[in-house]
Amino acid sequence: MRVLFLVSGVYPHYMGGVSTWADQLVRGLPEHEFHVVSVVSNPHVEIRYALPRNVTEVVALPLWGTERPEEYLEKGPGKTVRHALGTTEDRVRRGFVPPFEAFLAEVRVARPNVDRLGEALYGMHVFLRDHDFRATIRSRAVWEAFANVFTADPLLATLDLYEAINTLRSIGRYLRVLNYRPPKTDLAHSAIASIAGIIGIMAHFEHGTPNILTEHGIYVRERLLDLVNQPVSFPARIFWENFHGALARLNYRYAERIYPVCSFNSRWEEQFGVPPGKVRVVYNGVDSAKFRPMAVPRPHAGPTVVAVIRVDRLKDAMNLLQAMEHVRREIPDAKCLLYGPSPDADYARLCVAERTRLGLEDVVEFRGFTATPEIAYNEGDVVVMSSVSEGFPFALLEGMASEKAIVATDVGGVAEALGDAGVLVPPRQPRLLAGGIVRVLRDANLREDLGRRARERAAALYSIEGFIDRYREAYGEVGRAS
Repeated sequence: MRVLFLVSGVYPHYMGGVSTWADQLVRGLPEHEFHVVSVVSNPHVEIRYALPRNVTEVVALPLWGTERPEEYLEKGPGKTVRHALGTTEDRVRRGFVPPFEAFLAEVRVARPNVDRLGEALYGMHVFLRDHDFRATIRSRAVWEAFANVFTADPLLATLDLYEAINTLRSIGRYLRVLNYRPPKTDLAHSAIASIAGIIGIMAHFEHGTPNILTEHGIYVRERLLDLVNQPVSFPARIFWENFHGALARLNYRYAERIYPVCSFNSRWEEQFGVPPGKVRVVYNGVDSAKFRPMAVPRPHAGPTVVAVIRVDRLKDAMNLLQAMEHVRREIPDAKCLLYGPSPDADYARLCVAERTRLGLEDVVEFRGFTATPEIAYNEGDVVVMSSVSEGFPFALLEGMASEKAIVATDVGGVAEALGDAGVLVPPRQPRLLAGGIVRVLRDANLREDLGRRARERAAALYSIEGFIDRYREAYGEVGRAS
């Protein structure tokens, strides 16, 4: 079977939990051929994973860092020039503006007509097959259409010119994926209910390709959390909430099956109108042979906390830093080893400044990305997750398989994964997080009991073999025979 595999900000260009899931999936299904389309932040990313033979193509679609998306698509210079010369104001007004206006009409409201939204996106996609994207999105006709739709809305009409221009620019970034013409495959599998999934929906319109969707973190929930920290006005905030909600609803509408990684996600999907019969929970799998208890050299001989997380707002490293201040008061020789990349440089600088403010330079070590997390988990006594949002996190499963006592925030599918084999605390409550850490560090018998139960649970419920079998079955049910 030929699979159009759609990802965003993960495999094979970035490391992380969803990338681990993707790598496990393509390697575990060698009988299928994967055409990977990866939506990336910029054109300078590099492939970080060794690709198995059944990954026959990788296309990177950058949203930033290039003026012309076709530079990264196989259109050829001659065709690019012809498209640019043929993109006139009149053609844009007649061919692109009608579906663009229909698109704006749907994404600006809380309850869009997703069928009209899908048709509008496909109409723009068809136009962009033979026309220049940059000339189209910068045309007077597109600006006038955008301005007319927004000024007719009582709330959006209050945006100032600067914010209106930035909004159109951001919309243009998202619409870049419409330049990609999906190949004919037997199945489209998206790993996020967002922009990447639009490519599979275009394949549905163009080739009748069936779609399935896996949800890790709930895309729309995470975008809402992100908007809290964005310097945008109230009207712009409402627009982007509706915009991302509309994209999620669109992905749900065209997916024949939805595979959330935990039941927590399925509850969100039901709130967005997804029929329960369309949903099948498939837990992530962990390699219990790789992630296991082992004797390793420890950087610190005393009580040690380990966190293997991205240093970003969703993982809430700040929560862990502030918790460690309270831990130090109770256990003065305790230290924290924090492994993970820092994709958000501004947030990382805030965390470093907070560590200095709290006087924790000798307590918390930022150790950066590790290629050997199986060793990192074993360098400590307790594994901590401080997130404000999660799906079914691999770092949790890996810590469990490593037979470590876990202290984690009760978000997403964490409680579902951990069961009674760890300590749960509310998110964004550093004192309570510290209380859980101190309790486990002080009680060796509790640490041993929690670690043993965690590994037993991981081995019984979250095997890679079971995860792969579920997706092999899913592909057989939904995909077309080659």
